[in-house]
Amino acid sequence: MLMDNIVVRALSRLFDLILLNILWVLFSLPVITAGAAATALYAVMLKMAANEEGYIIRGFLEAFKRNFRQSTAVWLMLLIIGAALGADVMIVSRFAGAAGKAGMALLGAAVFIYLTELIFVFPLIARFENTTLRMMKNALLIPFVRLKFMLPVMFLTAVSVVLTFLNQATVMAGAVIWSVIGGALLAFANSFLLREMFKPFAGDED
Repeated sequence: MLMDNIVVRALSRLFDLILLNILWVLFSLPVITAGAAATALYAVMLKMAANEEGYIIRGFLEAFKRNFRQSTAVWLMLLIIGAALGADVMIVSRFAGAAGKAGMALLGAAVFIYLTELIFVFPLIARFENTTLRMMKNALLIPFVRLKFMLPVMFLTAVSVVLTFLNQATVMAGAVIWSVIGGALLAFANSFLLREMFKPFAGDED
C-alpha cells in the first residue's frame, strides 16, 4: 500500500513537471516572452519544492501575467547585453599575445557575472516584489552572499547545458529532453536550493 502511494505520487509529480515544461516551452516560443515564461515556471517550482503549488496551470498563467512587464524588460536588457558580450568575445578572440589573453580574462569575468544574473534574476522576480533595477542588483548580490547555494545551482545548470552540447547525438537527445521535461526538471532541482538561498531575505513572507 505504501509502495503504491509512493508510485502514484511520483507519477503525479512527473506529470506535473511535463505539463509545466510544455507550458514553459510554448510560452517561450515568441522569444520575447521567454523571461516571463521562466519567471512563471519558477513561481510554480518554488512552491512545488515546498509542496505548496496548488493548481499548476492556473499558477503558471497567473505568474506569467503578473510578472510579464518586469520579466520582459529584464529579458530584453539581458538579450542586448548578451549580444554585446558575444560580439566582444568574437573580436577579442582574434587578438594575439598578452593583450588578447588579458582581454579574454576580463571578458570571462564579465560573462560569469552575466550568467549569474541570467540564472538568478527570474527566480528572484518570481519570489519577491521589487523595482527592476533592484531585482537585477539583487540577482548578483544575493548569490555571492549565499555562495553555498549559488555554486550548486550554477553547477547543475552548467552540467545540464554542457551535457546537451557534447556532440551531435547529445544535441538531438537534448532537444527532446528539454522539450519534454528538461527545463522543468532543472528548475525543480534548483528550486530546493533557491528557497534556502532566499530564506534570510524573505522576512515574514514565509
